[in-house]
Amino acid sequence: MNTNIQVARLLGIPVVVNVSWLVTLVFITSMLALRFYPSVIPEGSPYREDKALHWVMAVGSGLIFFASILLHELAHSLVALRQGIPVKSITLFIFGGVSQIGGEASRPLHEFLMAIIGPLTSVVLGALFFGLWWATGFSTDKPLAIVLEWLFLMNMILAAFNMAPGFPMDGGRVLRSMLWGVSGNLFRATRLATLIGRSLGFTLMVLGGLAFFGLFAFIDALSGIWFVILGLFLESSARQSWFQAKALDLLARHHAEELMSQEVETAARSDGLQVLSARGGRRFIFFVADEEDRVVGVLTEKEVDAVPPRERETKTAADVMLATDEVPVALPRE
Repeated sequence: MNTNIQVARLLGIPVVVNVSWLVTLVFITSMLALRFYPSVIPEGSPYREDKALHWVMAVGSGLIFFASILLHELAHSLVALRQGIPVKSITLFIFGGVSQIGGEASRPLHEFLMAIIGPLTSVVLGALFFGLWWATGFSTDKPLAIVLEWLFLMNMILAAFNMAPGFPMDGGRVLRSMLWGVSGNLFRATRLATLIGRSLGFTLMVLGGLAFFGLFAFIDALSGIWFVILGLFLESSARQSWFQAKALDLLARHHAEELMSQEVETAARSDGLQVLSARGGRRFIFFVADEEDRVVGVLTEKEVDAVPPRERETKTAADVMLATDEVPVALPRE
């Protein structure tokens, strides 16, 4: 089941919303409308008991805040594109947002710029909301001023939290870029940055657990649960990043010819999909050859599965194959 929905494109980059984002949006909106705004509006103000207004303020605050997160991620993506690194999408999910960047920076400075631009964007947005709040005279009872103050604080908190030195957060990437620049060794820099990221994740889980059982007066039980969930996410992300780094380091020591298989299945352009499916089983890859035995395309179960079953009897390999110019090619010594 696909839980991601593309809702827009910004500068050619798909913007995707995961259904888990709705959980966070509903949670933040409800907390603002039911607890926060009613408590910060001064007693005696005509707005203190206006529940409809509280919901309007909460919904507006939540949507603008997530727009701020989107701009934070867009900044990462634009710097990546400027460095020639493809960006697959920007995804909003339960913990905020993430840019799906299809590659790594080639130099420490590039990674530093790509990582630091997100928190800097949040600081700029925070300064903008602070300026608008200042324009209201720092009012404590006007609904607009209260919303602007909250947006200012949340963007500053977002910037500060993202700068925590735990990979793969922005601060962790900044740290890795600096370690990489000093040592000249990306693998070692990644190892230390992910270790710090995992340690930070474990720390959040411990703090959250203690708070849940009432051992921290300054963190309530609900916040403790969020600390645990966030810690689990951070530890898991850092661990997966380290596993990926180890895998890439291992693969870098070998060439394609050492791992490739020379026993390949071939198919003619005119072979029917029904026949090839039965011949290949559930998972397969056929190299499609022309009449002169030159490879002209590749056919896998994905291309076949995309064809309705009734049409497979009349479709051939040539109809749905990926042409060779659409398939990444590696030389034996790469």
